[in-house]
Amino acid sequence: MNPSEGNFTHEPRPSADGDPRRIAGYRLSGVLGAGGQGVVYLGRTSTGRPVAVKTLHARLAGDTRARGRFLREAEIARRVAAFCTARVLDAGIADGRPYVVSEYVQGPSLDALVAGDGPRTGGGLDRLAITTLTALQAIHRAGVVHRDFKPSNVIMGPEGPVVIDFGIAGLLEQSTTGSGLVGTPAYLSPELLDGDRAGVASDVFAWAATMVYAATGHRAFPGTVTAVVLNAIMTREPDLTSVPGHLRPLLAACLAKDPDSRPTVADLLTALTQERPLPGPRATVGRRRLVRALAAGAAVAVAPAVYGLTNLLSSEAGTPFGRLVREPVAGPQKWVLSVALSQVNGRPVVVSGGYDGTVVMADLATGAPVGATLKGHRGPVWSVATGLSRGGPVAVSAGRDGTARLWDLSAGTPLLEPFTGHRGSVESVAVGRLGERPVAVSGSQDGTVRAWDLTTGAPIGKPFAARPAWVLAVAMGQLDGRPVVVSGDHHGGIFVSDLATGARVAERPKGHRGPVESVAVGRLGDRPVAISGGGDGDHTVRIWDLASAAPIGEPFTGHRSWALGLAAGELGDGRAVVVSGGYRDGTVRVWDLATGAPVGTAFLGHRGLIESVAIGPLDGRTVAVSAGDDGRIRVWSLGPPYPA
Repeated sequence: MNPSEGNFTHEPRPSADGDPRRIAGYRLSGVLGAGGQGVVYLGRTSTGRPVAVKTLHARLAGDTRARGRFLREAEIARRVAAFCTARVLDAGIADGRPYVVSEYVQGPSLDALVAGDGPRTGGGLDRLAITTLTALQAIHRAGVVHRDFKPSNVIMGPEGPVVIDFGIAGLLEQSTTGSGLVGTPAYLSPELLDGDRAGVASDVFAWAATMVYAATGHRAFPGTVTAVVLNAIMTREPDLTSVPGHLRPLLAACLAKDPDSRPTVADLLTALTQERPLPGPRATVGRRRLVRALAAGAAVAVAPAVYGLTNLLSSEAGTPFGRLVREPVAGPQKWVLSVALSQVNGRPVVVSGGYDGTVVMADLATGAPVGATLKGHRGPVWSVATGLSRGGPVAVSAGRDGTARLWDLSAGTPLLEPFTGHRGSVESVAVGRLGERPVAVSGSQDGTVRAWDLTTGAPIGKPFAARPAWVLAVAMGQLDGRPVVVSGDHHGGIFVSDLATGARVAERPKGHRGPVESVAVGRLGDRPVAISGGGDGDHTVRIWDLASAAPIGEPFTGHRSWALGLAAGELGDGRAVVVSGGYRDGTVRVWDLATGAPVGTAFLGHRGLIESVAIGPLDGRTVAVSAGDDGRIRVWSLGPPYPA
């Protein structure tokens, strides 16, 4: 939400007589841009920090719908990871006019840069393609489809490109074109012109059209009249003249008329960063059709042999540490956000929560689906946890729809009514016991932690909060015989609370230099410890005394991105370890809790984001499980022979 509102120049123009000099305490010194919706000013905070202040036009301030759309842009932008956009700092209404304040990213738009300096070339073009794809991936992970990706909405900042302007962006599960077209004609995909839903494939099309302009200085579908441009998008092949040879097939695939034939963002990143060819159009379409069939429950009883699996557990010595136990299998969930392990009918299973709102089970050893897809969430399932209730295995799932849900894993059916009460997205759940009662705890965007009785569905006690900050992660443990909850929040805090009373046991308000994305509970000998993974600006794994929240040892360093997945356990030789997954760096790492040293080298193989990890037994051996946005669940051996 930087100055993309038309007429943007590198330097702000002076304020005119009719322009305000101050908005909600922000001193305004110039105009960065203006458009049909509003004006973007260069402002200063009370400390002198430059910011972009966007306000709705006075003529629209009395329009309830216009005000709602304007402020909704800020809410959507807040969902998106700060590394890829201008971070929203403040929003509200002053003197009857809504305003939004964001970081000021100084630099020209890609549109202006190409117009002034010419097309991007060489490594600069490749870096632009990779960084904007990474931004697009983060936008989609936040549950947002941009719907207006174009050169003027890419700001070439001093620290790299950022994607801005979420004024017409929509949520993935509800993005439609509505009653009319939205977006910029030259970058609209054919399906949008047909009145279909706007989805991630629409953004891929717009990204590719943007890259054609960046590489050549001309549009993929040229024309000076809107009707001519729209007709070209629907009926003609893109003009890829002057696009470098290594990019031409990628961009051509992205500009396919059929959205199902376009590659995914993960495929594109792999092709650009690992120099692998994209899957052919038939393979891409076939893979997506398989995904649809599985999601519809058409293949839940297929035997493992149908998947062409190679079981690598055949040797008597077992699979060495760090090797895949079996080849990854593409299941019904195209994007896996969370995994947990359980036992169903005597067999180990992995339970996964998907971006599509489903909960799915698969045989841990073979990858074959177990039972039907569990549906009920309206939006992504951010977290799943497993345990026992009523004598059988259950899973609790938590989602962006603000609910937690309980599932009978043996029957493959929901139990009880959804757990409601949170006033925002439920980011994390954990399962444990309070006395004889099986319970779940949930942490939410609303800043609270809640406890639930898994036999009745009733809330236990009152919600408790360490402080009014977004709770991103929760875990359960035991401290001196009493159950406690460890929570991590968006401000980097680690908090330990008594489950029965909600009373604070220990705290570390600034445990990380960024958000705490994951927490787990483990043991160092007889000492219970909390483990946390840092997010943007930190990337470390840290160990804390559960009773005092005092740090133990030095932070574990090695990830180049958020430690989004975290799980604690033991190796076969008795060593306490923690497994972590790097969100964007594509690595799974194992750490010795006692020494802080890595055990072996990083596990490689993920083609995109790593969202979650778990640790548990499989056929008498310890394994680690990892999953992410490529839809494949990977199972790694943590058994001997161990690395030196």
